[in-house]
Amino acid sequence: MRQIRELLRLHFEEGLSQRVVARALGVVRSTVERVLQRFAAAGLTWPPDPALDNAELERRIYRRPAQEGQAKACARPNYADVVRELSRKGVTRRLLWSEYREQHVDGIGYSVFCDELAAYPGDRDLAYRHDHVPGEKAYFDFAGLTLRYREGTATRDAQIFVAALGWSNAIFAYAYPDQTVASWLDGQQRAFVAFGGVTKIAVPDNPKALIARADRYEPKLTAAYSDFARHYGLVVVPARVRKPKDKAAVEGVVKVIEMRALASARDRVFASLPALNAWLEEALIGLNAAPFQKRVGSRHSQLVEERAYLSPLPAAPFELATYLQRKVARDYHVDVQRQYYSVPYSHAGQSVEVRVTQTHIEVLRNDVRVALHRRVPPSQRFVTDPAHMPAHHRAFRDPQIMRRATAIGPQTVALIDALFAKRRHPEQAIRSAQGVLGLVRDHDRAALESACARAIALDTIGYDHVRRQLLIASVQTPLPLPPIAHEHVRGSDYYAAPSNTEVNHVA
Repeated sequence: MRQIRELLRLHFEEGLSQRVVARALGVVRSTVERVLQRFAAAGLTWPPDPALDNAELERRIYRRPAQEGQAKACARPNYADVVRELSRKGVTRRLLWSEYREQHVDGIGYSVFCDELAAYPGDRDLAYRHDHVPGEKAYFDFAGLTLRYREGTATRDAQIFVAALGWSNAIFAYAYPDQTVASWLDGQQRAFVAFGGVTKIAVPDNPKALIARADRYEPKLTAAYSDFARHYGLVVVPARVRKPKDKAAVEGVVKVIEMRALASARDRVFASLPALNAWLEEALIGLNAAPFQKRVGSRHSQLVEERAYLSPLPAAPFELATYLQRKVARDYHVDVQRQYYSVPYSHAGQSVEVRVTQTHIEVLRNDVRVALHRRVPPSQRFVTDPAHMPAHHRAFRDPQIMRRATAIGPQTVALIDALFAKRRHPEQAIRSAQGVLGLVRDHDRAALESACARAIALDTIGYDHVRRQLLIASVQTPLPLPPIAHEHVRGSDYYAAPSNTEVNHVA
C-alpha cells in the first residue's frame, strides 16, 4: 500500500505520465493504469481522507468479487474441532475437508479451508524463544538411532547418550549397552567432566530410570538421582511427558549427531564398545569445532567462554548406590544380600531404607541415618556394632551354659569365654558353645578339658576345632589289648619274676 500511495502521489501531485510513474516504481505501465481505474471506480478523490488507513484504502480499491459473498453465506467448518482432530495421528487437512464436503456439498473449497484454518487463532502454535544464560542449563537424552558392536561372538545395539549445554550448545555423546540408571548417571557425570564444570540446572528426559513418579507439576526423582543431584549441587527439572520443546536444545543436538555422525556408521559393526566410543569421541571433536551457520564462532569456542560460568566439579566422583526396603528383625539386624548388619535395637520391627554402595552400608529411617557400616567380605555373615546392642546383651552370658562349662573344668570355661569374646554378637556364640559342651556326651570330661586347652594354646577357638582335637587325641592314644588264653602264649606273670631254673643256670 505504500507503493500504491506513492503511485497516486506521483500521478496526481507531480502530474507524471503513466509510463514515467511505472519506470519510477519499477512496475509495468498496465499496473499503473489498473490502479488508477480502480481508484476512480471506488469514488475516491485525491488527496484521500487522512482517516483512511491502508487497510480501508485496500478494501475500497480492491473490492472482493460478488460471488465471495455467497461463499461466506455457506456453512463453515468448526475450526476448533478441526484443530483438535489434526492432533490425532494420521489425520490430515485433506481428510477433514473431504468429510466436511460430504456433509456440505456447496461448502467452501479446499484452498479457502486451508486459508481460514491458518487464520484461526486456535491453530497458531506459537514458539517461545528461550534466551539461554551461560552456565545455567544442561540437557540430557538418548538418541533414537543406535549403532552396533561386537561382544564376544554376539552383535549388540549400543544406545547413544547425548548431552548439550543450553548457551554454547556444546555436544557430548557416549555409547552404552542399555539405558539403565547406571548409564544415565554415568553419562551425565562424563558430560560434566567433558564440559569442564557443572551447570545450575539439569533437564533430562522423563525415563523411569530417573523419575519415580512423572507429574506435570511436581515430578518425583528416584533416590539414586536425588543422591546424584545433591552430589553435584544440581536442580533437576525433568522435561514433561510428550513435551519435546522442554528439552529442545538436546533434541536439536540429537538430530545433528544422527545426521552428521551416526548415520554414516549405520551399517558398521564396531569391534567393541570401547572402540565405538573412541570413534564417537573423534566425531565429536569435528562437530564441536564446526562453525555455526547463524552464530559467530563454533560450539567449542562458545564452550570456552561458558566454562567461566560453570560450577567446579566435586573432588570425588559420584558413587552409585542401591536402595533396599527392609524390616529390622528381632535381633536388630537387617538383611543385605544374605549378610546381616546391625541397627540400634530401638528400631527392631520398624521399616527402614538401606543404602548400599561399594564400600558402605547405610541404614536410614525417615531419611535420617541410624546406622553406618563398612562392607565386609561375603564370608562374614554378621556385622554388629556393640553400641547398637542393649545393655543386657552386651554383657550377655547364658547362666546354664556357664554352669555346664564349670562342671567340666576350667579349660572349658576359658574356651567358652574366648568364644563369646571372639564373636561380634552373642547369638553367634550360643550355638558354638552348646556344640562344644555337647562333646562331653561322646568323650569324657578329661579329654574335653585337654582338647579345650590345646585349642586355646593354638588360638583356634570354635566348636569344629575342639572336635578335631578330640579326634586327634583318640587316634594317638594306644588302646588296651584284651587278655588272650593259649598254651603257646606266656602270660604277663611269666615275666614278672625269674624262675629257679634261670637263677641256677646263671650261677
